[in-house]
Amino acid sequence: MKRYRGRALQSGFTLIETIVSVSLFASAMTGIAGVYLSVQRLNQVNTSMQAIHQNGQFILEDLTKIIRNGAVDYARYGASVPQPSSPHLYLLDQNGVQVDVYQSGANLVINKTGAGSTNYNGQEVTVLIFKAYIWPATNPFPGGTEQPTVTIFLNLQANVNGRDKSVIPFQTTVATRQYIE
Repeated sequence: MKRYRGRALQSGFTLIETIVSVSLFASAMTGIAGVYLSVQRLNQVNTSMQAIHQNGQFILEDLTKIIRNGAVDYARYGASVPQPSSPHLYLLDQNGVQVDVYQSGANLVINKTGAGSTNYNGQEVTVLIFKAYIWPATNPFPGGTEQPTVTIFLNLQANVNGRDKSVIPFQTTVATRQYIE
């Protein structure tokens, strides 16, 4: 009969081996969880930026279309357009319908005579600043020498998540297609 001495009869892990295994597992899981959370935050930032860009692009494209195909409604400004900027953008669309674009709280509102008003931006975006720079300040028609231009300045902030408050400024300048006769 053989007798084994010492370690030969012992089976299983020692305490040190168990501690090393558990600490390696904990380190690996912590690293994996950190990477996962970083990817999630990056996706949230990406979603916020995408919402801002889509809303900004839609607003500027639609306003550009209205301005190019219509005209600045100088009569609604009174004697002259407030300078350097105006909180309201008064336009006439291609059908002669009066259009008023203005900021109301956290929204940009478009109001068309006969059609009512609606928000230009979606719920996932807040409008921080809206300014319309109109030049010249008085109606250049008839007999003027300057083409009317409208510069729109817009600051949008994402509401998609509470941690990321991305803000992106938008600006464009558009000339009307009214020509001096």
